[in-house]
Amino acid sequence: MAEALAEFAVADREYYEPLDTAAPQGDPFTPGRPAEGWSGKVGGIWTMWRREGMPELPDDGWKVHVSARRSRAAAVLDTVAEICFAQDVAFKHLATDHWYWWLHRKHASRPQSGKFIAAYPVDAEAARRLMEALREALDGEQGPLILTDRRFPGSDTVQYRYGAYLGRDEVDADGNRTSLTRDADGKAVPDKRGASFHLPEGFTDPFTTADPEAAPRPEGPVVLRGFSIEGAIVHSSGGGTYEGLEVATGRKVFLKEARPFHGLGDGEDDAVDRLHREWRTLTTLHELAPGLAPEPIALFTAGGHEFMVTEFVEGMSLNRIPPTSHPLMKADSTPDEYAAYYARCERILASVEAAMERLHALGWTFQDVSPANVLVTPEDDIRLIDFETACGPDDTPGKMGTPGFVPPQHIVDRDGRTAQDDFGVSALAQTLVGCLPLTVGRAPETLAHFHHDLAELAPVTETLWKRATHYHPPSESPALPSPQEVAADPLRHLADLREAVAAGLLAAADPEHPQRTFPTVPQGYASNTRCVLFGAAGVLHTLNRCGIAAPEGALERLRRDALADADQLAPGLYVGLAGIAWVLAEHGLLDEARSLLDTADAHPLVGQNATLQGGAAGLAMGHLALYRRTGDAHHAERAHALLAAQPHGADLVSRLGRDDATGLLHGRAGLALAYQQFARVTGDTSLLARGVELLHAELDRATDPDATGLLFPVSTEDKRAMPYLYCGSAGLAHVATRYLRAGADERLTETLPRLLAPLHGGHTALPALYAGTAGFAFVLAEHALLTGDEASRAGAVRAARQLYKHAVPQEDGTVCFLGFGLLRYSTELWTGSAGVLLALDQVLAPRADLLFTLDTPAE
Repeated sequence: MAEALAEFAVADREYYEPLDTAAPQGDPFTPGRPAEGWSGKVGGIWTMWRREGMPELPDDGWKVHVSARRSRAAAVLDTVAEICFAQDVAFKHLATDHWYWWLHRKHASRPQSGKFIAAYPVDAEAARRLMEALREALDGEQGPLILTDRRFPGSDTVQYRYGAYLGRDEVDADGNRTSLTRDADGKAVPDKRGASFHLPEGFTDPFTTADPEAAPRPEGPVVLRGFSIEGAIVHSSGGGTYEGLEVATGRKVFLKEARPFHGLGDGEDDAVDRLHREWRTLTTLHELAPGLAPEPIALFTAGGHEFMVTEFVEGMSLNRIPPTSHPLMKADSTPDEYAAYYARCERILASVEAAMERLHALGWTFQDVSPANVLVTPEDDIRLIDFETACGPDDTPGKMGTPGFVPPQHIVDRDGRTAQDDFGVSALAQTLVGCLPLTVGRAPETLAHFHHDLAELAPVTETLWKRATHYHPPSESPALPSPQEVAADPLRHLADLREAVAAGLLAAADPEHPQRTFPTVPQGYASNTRCVLFGAAGVLHTLNRCGIAAPEGALERLRRDALADADQLAPGLYVGLAGIAWVLAEHGLLDEARSLLDTADAHPLVGQNATLQGGAAGLAMGHLALYRRTGDAHHAERAHALLAAQPHGADLVSRLGRDDATGLLHGRAGLALAYQQFARVTGDTSLLARGVELLHAELDRATDPDATGLLFPVSTEDKRAMPYLYCGSAGLAHVATRYLRAGADERLTETLPRLLAPLHGGHTALPALYAGTAGFAFVLAEHALLTGDEASRAGAVRAARQLYKHAVPQEDGTVCFLGFGLLRYSTELWTGSAGVLLALDQVLAPRADLLFTLDTPAE
């Protein structure tokens, strides 16, 4: 996901945008002598070359890729272009030197990394002719290996794979699209672009007689130069890191791999260069200050890749300390637990500072002080890892670093050589306390609100807070009201925040934008920008329910785009047609809503997926919404058919989210909501018992069934304990509250307070409705509305006040919120401003059915 976030943070400094919308950067590549009749067209990061009058390409074929070293890229392009012109083969190449760097940098997409030129021969024989000519012409050239490809025999740079030439895909229930190609029988199958070569079923490789995949694999772990690889830790385009053993001694070791010509830094500085530099760094530091850095053990080459072996440093990444240990993560933490945690933070930071002092005394700097590079031992000492960017006394510091932990240039200019390390340590303090360095970097005012929030629970120690705020002194004219002002008159200030958020959302709208109307997150571009969760439908629903006029043209664009793209969208409520139909209907566009539901009914996913987000439960909700609005019995009948068709017990698992997912959007809770809402709207209670069974099954998944506050894993594979609306306590409370209004259930009655407990004072990394603080505020306010519970009412106000910890004021007086990943602002319902606005509106003016429910009778 980090790779995707970075890709969408290139084109614009404020909002996530697709990489191919970025303005041209760097020196352009172009063949030296284009042939007559040929022309190149820039599209995103690529330039495509075709001859005028050239026949259309086949749907699929043997793609030929050519890689190159950065310094040789222009010369290689000239050679390849001349051969493609002569053989009448269409091709494309990276448009600029900057995009070459982007696709070869350390955190580039692993399947894409290494690609420079792609050619599209019309058949296997044309591919063979092309590759033979390229092999001869490029003899002696070097280039990175492309993980999805095989190298053509005898060449270091010419590579190939079979796959789709023309864009063709299918949508899944979550709205994501999978590229398709055809197997030997002509059947559409996924065009797999992973980290290894793959052929569709029935195909054989016509370019080699040896099949590397057919060779027997040795049993047990791979052994390289006396070190066995026991398991992978993480992979990047530059190589992997592994846990291993020294075979001769049984000693546990750490192995770091570097792939040649990948993982570029400045110039042609690649992963191998950085690995060798890190080896020299570790060797020097081990001699000067043993224990300061991991002990270097071995450096060797195997299979054309470089490997460095060091001691294996035991410990927990500092990243994991706050979510696993911070008292904020528990609803019933005591002042003594806070005091113990703060003391632990002090010990950890003192150990970090001591390590930095030792390093700086030697004339070295670390340069990338971030949670991932600090391991905490059981004794709360720390060890620094990953000395890749460390600088010696005679080195010039580079520009690499972790967002949120790199100081502005004026601090570097003011404080000198150690500024980056010192700033990073302060950001570590923020992280341990629970602050969000990426948000603080844009809005230092949020620190005061965080401090006040902590003080209400258990005051943070002065020395710890000074560490966290060293580079962010209080402003003399803050753009946000003080936390004391908000606490004194919360409803007035929350109303002001609501207006500022609404104004910021409207200011960000652009109905003429080619990809979207409202700024969204990368998941929105991966699925679609029309839907409820990530797109225009969710924002327009929010504005409508909050009584705010939508930007001119926004509704018409949604109507037009949804009808035009209906056959390309998933059927469900949150990422597909049912949700868009719901929103169009509430704006009076009933014919369009019916049309979209008809299309959704015919979608094959309806019979494969039961979820609220993308499957039958969500589609049933769409029909119920139209039934309540029109009285047309067809929609009630269709909803019943969809819900009654869902299997029971273990047979339901395959229709839920991946790995038996839990929660409102992907799990049993969402289907249970649809059963309850069907009963509420139609009066037919025949399916309610099934809903109760589903909620009980969901409760059985609690990570700690005896805890005061219940949390839930994402799935059988993803064990993170969640309290959120999309997955976790809040979503279950959202549904269970409605079931208890419909009838008594002893287990739900007993567990509902424990579902609500994590929402009271819970700390979140996002302001989001579905995965953050706004969701807590919304569910508590809704529970208070439906039950009259005053504790939930007070909790909703308190949770809404915490949104000031995430609010980023703008120069025009509006307020924005950073969306998923916290790298850019977003406005969608999932993690952006629309979700925050809806939650604030529910807290300030509670009323039914703000969030795609049907609790009130038809008007």
